[in-house]
Amino acid sequence: MDVLSHDFDEYELWLRKKQKEFQRHGYDQVTIDDLWEFCTSFLWKHHRPTRYYQEVDSILSIHMNDYFNYASLKAQVYTISSLDDMELDDLLI
Repeated sequence: MDVLSHDFDEYELWLRKKQKEFQRHGYDQVTIDDLWEFCTSFLWKHHRPTRYYQEVDSILSIHMNDYFNYASLKAQVYTISSLDDMELDDLLI
């Protein structure tokens, strides 16, 4: 939550509302930190709304499919600094 974490407090209420919506649909593992990262890293990556109410509206209008598309892409794209970080023994079994 290091990206724009100073703004996080202003949006925590709205992120919690969205998190509860996810929970009502059975997605208990999605946290408000995950939703905040989605907003700052994807939703507002190229253009962050200029007004607070626009930001709130964009948070409340997050579609689950959009979030999970982002989450699956994020899971597929990761960096490993070296081969030492990989568990090569698991591949050889």
